[in-house]
Amino acid sequence: MSFNLVKNPWIKVVEKESGHEAKVSLEEAFRNSQKYLCLSGDMKFQDLAVMRFMLAILTTVYTRFDADDNPYEWIELDDDMRFVRLVDEYDEDDLFDTWEKLYSQGHFSDAVVEYLYKNIDAFDMFGERPFYQVTREEYDSFATKPISTGKGTVSVRQINRRISESNNSPSLFSPRSAQKKDSFSMDELVRWIITYQNYTGTTDKTKINLKEKVSNSAGWLYKLSPVYADGDSLFETLLLNLVLVNQIDRENYVNQVPVWENDSFDGYVESIKRLVPPNNIAALYTTWSRLMHIEWEYDKPAIYVAGLPALSNTNAFIEPMTIWRNDKDDVTPAARSIKSSNVNKAMWRDFGMYINVDGKEDRKEPGIVAWLRELKENDCIDRGKLLSLDSVSVISDGNATSQAPAIEVFDDMNINASVFFDKGENRWPRRIEDAIATTQNVADDYIKMVKKVGLIRFHGDNRQAGSFSRKYGLVFYDGLNAPFKNWLSGLKDSDNRDEKLNEWKKLLLQTTLDNLNIFMKGATHSEIVGAIDESGNVRNIFTAVGLFKHKMYKELE
Repeated sequence: MSFNLVKNPWIKVVEKESGHEAKVSLEEAFRNSQKYLCLSGDMKFQDLAVMRFMLAILTTVYTRFDADDNPYEWIELDDDMRFVRLVDEYDEDDLFDTWEKLYSQGHFSDAVVEYLYKNIDAFDMFGERPFYQVTREEYDSFATKPISTGKGTVSVRQINRRISESNNSPSLFSPRSAQKKDSFSMDELVRWIITYQNYTGTTDKTKINLKEKVSNSAGWLYKLSPVYADGDSLFETLLLNLVLVNQIDRENYVNQVPVWENDSFDGYVESIKRLVPPNNIAALYTTWSRLMHIEWEYDKPAIYVAGLPALSNTNAFIEPMTIWRNDKDDVTPAARSIKSSNVNKAMWRDFGMYINVDGKEDRKEPGIVAWLRELKENDCIDRGKLLSLDSVSVISDGNATSQAPAIEVFDDMNINASVFFDKGENRWPRRIEDAIATTQNVADDYIKMVKKVGLIRFHGDNRQAGSFSRKYGLVFYDGLNAPFKNWLSGLKDSDNRDEKLNEWKKLLLQTTLDNLNIFMKGATHSEIVGAIDESGNVRNIFTAVGLFKHKMYKELE
């Protein structure tokens, strides 16, 4: 059996010219990335995992070679294009020059494919050291339960996140019949193995041998709230997210070490045991959550996995693709929870988490945003370029013992680079945040008004009234998403700030009145008649709406 990721097609893409879906190899993907619109895998979060895998390769290559495929003058490489040592003073300007030249020429250089062929054995699913796996001997030396026990296996249906079915939790709404849940094509298995290492959960019972008791990793990406740049082609998407300059240590060259460049997995496992993330992006993007070994019987796999300990993501600023939140003295990724109220929250409502609105030192913005700002300030991208930021999150079922994927949430936000990174006295980010605050105030008052009406409808039942108001709150915000995103994407640095904010207020007013009209058409008899409150005043839908309108008009003055 043979399947090599460099030569065999496994990456799903959309062709720009035809709009059709195609499967391509790593070689084809990098040689022709400018001809593809985007990745088109089985799920959005799978595309993110595959993109980061591809970025690990690009980061490794272009921190060693320039856009003309010449090694940087300050670096020595071996015959396999791997780092040996620095021979002169590192200059980060060379990396910006490489990025800018790649962007201007519109395609990746030959060094990427040359690197793949120099390391081709690392990308073979059935080689001596199979792709993203350890050997049987290595697995047995690390795992608490050796392969001979038959313990520690996961099925294809569990790795396939469209099914996510374990032996104890059948998937009732699977896209495949019971007989087909473990069927797969090799390209599909490769994509899901890469994804599984990023979004694993904690159902596995087998771990690696450790002196201390630590939790299994659920997968690095699983614990983030990812954000990344989306371009007009696969090439542009990859390049915009190609962070060549180390954001943590600007003075020193940091060698990129993707997982396949580790000389031995003994050393790799020892580094994981330290529970700290790597100091380079290529290693981070290819970090494993499980030691994996696959035993093949004809064309059927027995997939053995042993849990690796979870790495700390506190203050892990090597990670560029997440939003952050301040947690006392530390900063942690602002991951979503299925029990929280922000599952359906649109990106624009958290605008201040994607950009440091006021330039405060205690506010940490995503590394990818800081990188895009540097590209603009170094004239690598046009100041008027429309940037697209995408977010895809996988939210677990909330069960601490499994953390099985339950919801995939995708959203995007488009904004002009000169607007996003405006530094003027009347800076756009602050004015946008003010517009969002005004919108939030109107929405909060609207939801409170609906709850007052709900208390009449449900005869004072606070629980039912709360559920009633949350439902209409979701509808209200859903109605605002498209208008706000369109308004945001249309902003320009040359626009009059006050005029544009008044434009949004008018849109907000009209959308709110439309929602009110629909809401009032559904009024029940009890809501119209109302009730007498403790002060002897009549409270009904008309008094509630009247009070809300008074507050709204005052807010929008």
